[in-house]
This record gives sequence, C-alpha cells and structure tokens, in this order.
Amino acid sequence: MALIRPRLAPRPAAILFTINAFVISWLCWLPLVAASRQYGHISASTAAVLIILGTFGPFLSAVTIIARTSGFRGLGEFLGQAFRWRVGIRWYVAALVAPAAIRIVVLYVHVLKGGTFPDLSDASRWLAIPSTFLLVLLIGGPTGEEFGWRGFLLQRVQPVFGLLWASIGIGVVTALWHLPLFWIPGTAQSHLPFALFLVRTIALSIVSTWLYNGTRRSLLFVLLFHASLNTWPNTLYILEAEGALGPYISTSILYCGWALILVILGLTRGRGDRRETTQESPAVAA
Repeated sequence: MALIRPRLAPRPAAILFTINAFVISWLCWLPLVAASRQYGHISASTAAVLIILGTFGPFLSAVTIIARTSGFRGLGEFLGQAFRWRVGIRWYVAALVAPAAIRIVVLYVHVLKGGTFPDLSDASRWLAIPSTFLLVLLIGGPTGEEFGWRGFLLQRVQPVFGLLWASIGIGVVTALWHLPLFWIPGTAQSHLPFALFLVRTIALSIVSTWLYNGTRRSLLFVLLFHASLNTWPNTLYILEAEGALGPYISTSILYCGWALILVILGLTRGRGDRRETTQESPAVAA
C-alpha cells in the first residue's frame, strides 16, 4: 500500500532545520574546543577534517528534512537551485566582481594607513585564484552553509517575517552557529571579536537575500558571492599578519554600507516572490 509522506509546515521545518544544523556542526567542533583546553587530544589532520565536516551541518540538515518530506523529486528541486544561471549580467557582477572591488579598496586604505603591500607581480598569486576559488566553493563554507541558510531556511521564514527581518534573523543564527570556531585556534574566527563578526554577518545576510530573490531564487549567485568573499583574502594575503583587524573592519564597513543602501532603496521590502507559505510537496513511497 502506498504511503504519503506528511507535509512539514514552514515554521516547524525552520526550527527543526536550525536545531539539526547546530547539532551536526557542533558535534564536530566542540571536541576541538575541548582539545584546545587540554581536554583530550586531536591530531592536526583530524581537526582539519572535523572543521570541514562541521561546515556541512546546514547542508546535511536541509537535505535530511527534504529527503524525508519530499523524496527524490523534492531533493532534486532543492539541489537544482544551484544551477539556475540564466539571469542578467549585473548579478554576476554583484556576486563576483563586487567582492573583488571591495578588496581592492580595502587594500588601498590599508596601504594608506601604513600597511604592507603584497607582491602582486608574483604570477603564482593570480594563477592560484581559479583553484582557490573552486576549493573554497566546495569545501570552504559556501556549499556547506548556503544550501541550508538561503536554499532552505530563507524561503521558509521570509514569507512569514519579510525579507529584511528574515535576513537579520538568519544573520544572527548564522553568527551563533559559528560560535565554537571562535575558540578553536587557527580558524578564521579565532582572532575576531564576536560583535564585529555578528554585525558583518547580518550585513552579508541582507546582501545574500537580495541576490537570492533578485535572481528568482538562484542559489548559484549566493554560492558565488560567498566563495568570492572567502577567496580574495586567501589569494592576496591582505592582512599584515595573522590577527590584524584593520582590513577586516574596513571590509565590514563597506558590506554594512552595501546592506544599508539595499534597505534604503527598498530592495529588502516584501516577502519574496511568493507570499504564500512554503511547504514541501507530498511524495509517494512504495
């Protein structure tokens, strides 16, 4: 006899997703926090694997829920968000060129303030950009995070709270999700003030919401944007030394300004391209 998988309403789905994302990621990261406090020992290679696995908590949480409630068809539609590439060129500029331009501005400000200038004549830096970008895209955060935060959670909360408040809420949740990384030596967050990271994350969440909805819910451009954010500092080595906050503060100010402009222009109004409540389609299991 055929069984119909029950639908899961958006709010319960959003809550369940968030809890699962935290549990999966923190189960990977908290042992590293304990090890850094001399409670047990974890090798460097194992630590690297656990950090990477932890970044896929949102992805795994979303995939699990969708597979359970919508079956293979729903899972295919969910993953298909990352392959919607037919949009205007301006969205490619926003996702790929804008983060690079912001980095150039930050580099200029950094030098004006007496910072060191990286040797940009070194061809190896530029040749490394494509491979660095691909590596960052796949395992450096974008794929593991954005399928969950934007691909799953955003479209379930924005019809309820609207674009702006959904963006702010997801920004707060995302920042809190990163929390264990602040206590793990060697991570990108380990030398950052959490309050600064929180403000920056909310701003980037607003920009990501604009990209996602502006491209008719194409997750591809959010992935490209996130990967570009993480690729340029890794490639150009803008920081004078590990722990320098100047460039990070400068980029945070620019991203906050970008987000503020979107709010002022009214580009974060409304509830997305659908006002009705998002629900998974029922699927038939043999």
